[in-house]
Amino acid sequence: AAAAAAGLGADRYGLLGLLHVIRMTEPDLTMLALGTDLTGLGLNLNAPDSLYKVLVSPLADNPVRADLDFAVPSCYKHTPPRLQPGYLAKFKEETLFYIFYSMPQDEAQLIAADELCSRGWWWHKKYRCWFIHAPNNPVVKSAASRSEQGTYLFFDTNIWDVVQKSDVEVFFEDVERPPQLPRNNIAAAAAGGAGAPGTAAAAAAGNAAAGAAGAGNVLRQ
Repeated sequence: AAAAAAGLGADRYGLLGLLHVIRMTEPDLTMLALGTDLTGLGLNLNAPDSLYKVLVSPLADNPVRADLDFAVPSCYKHTPPRLQPGYLAKFKEETLFYIFYSMPQDEAQLIAADELCSRGWWWHKKYRCWFIHAPNNPVVKSAASRSEQGTYLFFDTNIWDVVQKSDVEVFFEDVERPPQLPRNNIAAAAAGGAGAPGTAAAAAAGNAAAGAAGAGNVLRQ
């Protein structure tokens, strides 16, 4: 009897075990072997739309409801104000560099560049990096070569830090003209305190029309 019971148990996983599937006498085994009729779940297989819109789960008894079961707070339904020049005045310079380099061709990049220029930073078109006069280090200007030489602080993106370099000659024509965005008197004090590397730095960028194009050049990394 024990041998017969063992043989019957082994047949469940052999060819004889298929008889239970073919006869469909056990619902659980039938669903496991043959699957489930999707039309029994309330799905219209001939619908032109995707089925995921009405199917929550094979274990759900009801289709997806079109309306939401929760209310969205009104504070999430307003349109945020547009970013304006001067809004970044409270940000640290490292944050401004992150915005400038991580948001190419974005309006935020131009505004970050405007804020950096208002703090005395300048964009070097040849080296393609930001630099500023090193404090307590005078510069020597040359009217003949339209340049100046001295010690500067460069922001190095490879190490994400400021690096001081001495005896650097900066030609005014290699200095990008500031965007000069309208700031609406926001952080006007910071904007008025910035100095250019040489009196001819602004003239090197051209006229006012070229200045608008120069602002676009700042965006091109």
